[in-house]
Amino acid sequence: MQTVKRSPTQGQISRIAATDGGRWRECIAGAEHDFYHGASYHHFAEACGEGTAFLALYREGERRLLWPYLQRPIQGLPGFHDVTSVYGYPGPLSAGGAADAGFLARGCEGLLDLWRSEGAVSAFTRLHPLLSNHHLLPAGRPAMARGKTVSLDLRRASDEIWSGYRKTLRQGITRARRAGLTVGQDTELCSLREFGKLYRETMARNQATPGYFFSDAYLCRLFAHLAGHARLTTVLWERRVVAGAVVVEWNGFVSYHLSATSERFLPLSPAKLLLDEIRLWAQQRGCHTLHLGGGRGGQGDSLFHFKTAFSAARHDFHTWNCVVRPEVYRDLTEMHRRQALTAGQVPAAEFFPLYGSPLVPVAAQTGGRS
Repeated sequence: MQTVKRSPTQGQISRIAATDGGRWRECIAGAEHDFYHGASYHHFAEACGEGTAFLALYREGERRLLWPYLQRPIQGLPGFHDVTSVYGYPGPLSAGGAADAGFLARGCEGLLDLWRSEGAVSAFTRLHPLLSNHHLLPAGRPAMARGKTVSLDLRRASDEIWSGYRKTLRQGITRARRAGLTVGQDTELCSLREFGKLYRETMARNQATPGYFFSDAYLCRLFAHLAGHARLTTVLWERRVVAGAVVVEWNGFVSYHLSATSERFLPLSPAKLLLDEIRLWAQQRGCHTLHLGGGRGGQGDSLFHFKTAFSAARHDFHTWNCVVRPEVYRDLTEMHRRQALTAGQVPAAEFFPLYGSPLVPVAAQTGGRS
């Protein structure tokens, strides 16, 4: 672990590289966490070119505030970068004692001092709905609510969970089984390429942004880094993969990470059967929670509605962003805006950081009026 600097208060701020997996694991072991916080998943993101991964550690005695993050260079601006998060639900963790308001405020300022010293311009993270780690942010720098996610409490009896399903969901699962669809755990990853193709077809059907079209190489790397935790579950019809999901088991959590369904087989509801079988498998493993996630982009869309048929449990999903260097942020944003206007476009207003936002036609930003 590298000690970077002393906080102006009594705390100490340090950072650990994802390549130092042993030390990273040791630091977060005392905090309730999911795979999104682990060194292996951050090392995976680093290997995919998403940035350089670190775990920031603020310590006062035994109390610790831990923040995993990616350091991503800003194109055309050497020496400066963004602080961002891995895909999924990471965010800060605490361990070693009560995280009162004063401790959190000092810890957050210590982190900002660290990031400024590293050349960060902005900071962003998604937060974990089940861990409610948005409460670890000080009142002066609150997180923003983005939507809801859905979970299943696996400690309940299987029959109780089944009876809690929406009636149409139970009917869909029964119909899928009667149609001859079967579910299996592909422990050898024999159908990974087939799943990858189906996943990208699903993303195209849902008009996902380019960043969600994960390649076969990406999927292979994911399973390599999360070996023993990531599993591929598939739905078969006459030996053909018609649906599938990558789920990750970690510390009693099971996360419904990536999923795909063949358009041709949508009427048979293979995804409904798939999730019910994942639920049964997770209960047999002794896991306590199946996190289904939310809608696309945190919205209450058809995907979110599909997930709500499984459970009434809802969790608030938050994100957090912060301008670390206001002057540089302002200059970069103005430069980005001028370049966009030259091309007859404008930055997407809801994106953070604004200087990295995708560009949209001026008419689209103004509701289509000329």
